[in-house]
Amino acid sequence: MSKIEPMVVEEIENSIDKILSQFSTGDFYQSLSEAKKEYFKLTGQVTEEDDEYESRMNCFNNWYLFQRHDEDGRTIIDNFENFLGSEKIDELLIDSLKNVHHSLFEFSKVSFRKNIVLKDILHDKKIILAKEQSSIGLLEGDLFTGRTIEYKEQTYLLRGVCDLPTSVKSVLKKQCKKIRKYNNEKEEISFLLELESLKTKYLRYSHIEPSRIFTFS
Repeated sequence: MSKIEPMVVEEIENSIDKILSQFSTGDFYQSLSEAKKEYFKLTGQVTEEDDEYESRMNCFNNWYLFQRHDEDGRTIIDNFENFLGSEKIDELLIDSLKNVHHSLFEFSKVSFRKNIVLKDILHDKKIILAKEQSSIGLLEGDLFTGRTIEYKEQTYLLRGVCDLPTSVKSVLKKQCKKIRKYNNEKEEISFLLELESLKTKYLRYSHIEPSRIFTFS
């Protein structure tokens, strides 16, 4: 019987889990605890009773690994090769993990070839996911923040998305155009985390129209 190769998306997520495990215990536990306080101060508190708790924790994990900078201005993903020990991760995947793409997306459609097509609203481009990733738990037309990764000439959506009300699409597109002009990664990350914060507020005050919550100065 031939050996069944694991799906690529599982390889990616399992590798992320290995890195996260390494940087969430022992000497790194205090850093993880401080990071959680920082992240949820920026994006709003969630509890285990919230429906989106698991997804938001995945969002935190990705921010913690890929975007939070230490005192030297480096991220965990910049440093992790020095701490993996016996854990082995494909070198191509290591390079891909250092270039995770964070943005505001729209689930545009499923193509004729059965690939999910995303519209990267913040960067004004189209992204086609690997055919292997035939389902992402969202519907055509949905808006969400999330992170994609390019690996072995294919693109994959990582766990951890923050879906947003479609009724504010025009407002978000206008703000994205404004942020895009800065051409600044810090401005983009700040904006995307602000969207998570506004989503938290929207969930807490569901009786208020989204257009009154998703406002920008």
